[in-house]
Amino acid sequence: MSSVRSRRGEKSMPDRQCKQIFAMLSEYLDGELPVKNCRQLERHLKGCRPCIAYLESLKTTVEACRRYKAPRAPALSKQAKAALLAAVRQVISIHLSE
Repeated sequence: MSSVRSRRGEKSMPDRQCKQIFAMLSEYLDGELPVKNCRQLERHLKGCRPCIAYLESLKTTVEACRRYKAPRAPALSKQAKAALLAAVRQVISIHLSE
């Protein structure tokens, strides 16, 4: 697959190398990508608008996920715990008898 270039010669759609770069971006943002791969990725990013846009989108998503605080589930009542335990035991006994 080759990239589609605009009249200015800039890539407007990702190519095969872009797909490889996309696969490395999470590790890159987490600081887990080997130095050799970081250099390759950074060289590619200098001239690839689709990859830069994807990186910015990924950064925004990661930041939003880090800021998100999931609400704590309310504590279960003794009756709810007992019902849940009974249901789990029933499922286990069904699977053990198969």
